[in-house]
Amino acid sequence: MNIFLIYVSFCISINNTINMQGLKELVLLLQRHNIHPLKHLSGTGEGKSKLLAFYDGIIRNKFNSDEEAAIALYKEEGGGSKYRKLKSDLRERLLDAVININTELEHYSDYQKAYYDCHKQWVMVRFLTGQNANTAALALANRLLRQSEKFDFTLLCMDIASYLRIQYGLRESNDKRFKEANQLFDQYRKLYDAECLAEELYSTLVVRTVNNRSAQDEVHRLAIEYYERIEPLLHEYHSYKLNMYGYMIGLMLYTTVNDYEEALKYCEKAIDFFNKRPYEARVPLQIFYYQHLIGNIHLRRFEEGRKSVQHCIRLMEDGTFNWFKFKELNLLLLLHIKQYEQAAEVLLGTLEHPRFEFLPENARELWRIYEPYVYYLTTLGKIKSPLKNKFKLAKFINEVPIFSKDKSGMNIAILVIKILIQLQEHKYSRVLDEVEATEQYCYRHLRGEDTQRSYNFLKMLLQIPMGQFDKNTVVPKAERYLEKIKAIPLQLANQTHEIEIIPYEDLWDYALESLETRPEKPSKRASAT
Repeated sequence: MNIFLIYVSFCISINNTINMQGLKELVLLLQRHNIHPLKHLSGTGEGKSKLLAFYDGIIRNKFNSDEEAAIALYKEEGGGSKYRKLKSDLRERLLDAVININTELEHYSDYQKAYYDCHKQWVMVRFLTGQNANTAALALANRLLRQSEKFDFTLLCMDIASYLRIQYGLRESNDKRFKEANQLFDQYRKLYDAECLAEELYSTLVVRTVNNRSAQDEVHRLAIEYYERIEPLLHEYHSYKLNMYGYMIGLMLYTTVNDYEEALKYCEKAIDFFNKRPYEARVPLQIFYYQHLIGNIHLRRFEEGRKSVQHCIRLMEDGTFNWFKFKELNLLLLLHIKQYEQAAEVLLGTLEHPRFEFLPENARELWRIYEPYVYYLTTLGKIKSPLKNKFKLAKFINEVPIFSKDKSGMNIAILVIKILIQLQEHKYSRVLDEVEATEQYCYRHLRGEDTQRSYNFLKMLLQIPMGQFDKNTVVPKAERYLEKIKAIPLQLANQTHEIEIIPYEDLWDYALESLETRPEKPSKRASAT
């Protein structure tokens, strides 16, 4: 085992507990790089055969929990000592195999390759120093500093500068080189503090919106305050990390008030900055092309949006978190331009991706909200999809606990599709049962400026049961709400882009289609407005 592997194993083994999800993630990572950690396993002892059975069960997705694995392998519930030891042995073999991942492959950017290479070299510097090979270590450290500076590895630069000042100050007593190293350390410490501040402020903003799409006013106020603190630092420093977080905070000045014209200009400014770095800054470029796509969707500039899609595809690595976020936005774009068959392909491909289960729960829940919209289009005959035989509305409602609480945000999308599916399936009694609750919902949660399109659309849907599910009666009753929606087109609506998964104008046409196919007139239970 080489020194880098020792370092990696030490860092990971600080937490000796790893659940089934962690094992599956490691297995998937190694499979993606065509590494077989147990191929050299020899012998036929019970422990080795169990290890192979455990590994094979994870690959075949037979084990979704420790309980399932323990029962299958040892016929014991809860996982006894034998299972815990087996799990520990497999974990160590998987971690040992991580070092064999080839980071020089084409799909890694020059920035990623440099990151892995520089940190391996840094471990070597520390190892050589520990073995008293100080001359070789010092030469390697000086070379490594230049490479780390080129790629904006601020923390690593600070660590190397700290190492150099100790070497030149305490070991060699070289006053000139000591002062140079000390000055470098101070410079990188200040830059690192600035990067940490930007990271903290941006994270503070995001955590307020991740499960609540309606918290825009507070986030906008904070974004103004935070950007005033960060902007001077952006003029002083030009590092990767500081500018990535700084530009994302600045972008929130516009996205939180849905000023997408200015957001597009700001994205282009950020893209220009990162395109000028001496390496491919893939992650920030992904972020700002992604935001550029959001702006074009809101402004209904779909051809420009397609160009952003092409840039994103070029930069994305399959199965990463950003890849899933891009797929989410691509799905919305396809639904807005009525490319429904392609949208269904994106949805199914994402849900069946082996890394989908490793997404955070709130991210998976968003996809669960998109799923019934594609199912709905299937029931209308707009697309052909296997979802038609799989989707269950009652199960869906129980699987979105996070956004069900987001009453002025994504819960709107949940309520809308629930009503539309019930209409299409001619479950009129259920629609009638929810009229009063929906009226109260509109009154309590949707009276603000940023939910006017949603408010008026739900009021339109309420005219259907109030008009006895008769199209000729419903259309004139809903006309005044439809005119209000047309007066606030999607590009001017002050709402987050995820809420209106399919434009309300399109959904209204489909709701009326459902009325044309109703099997019989329902009983009169609703009163007119």
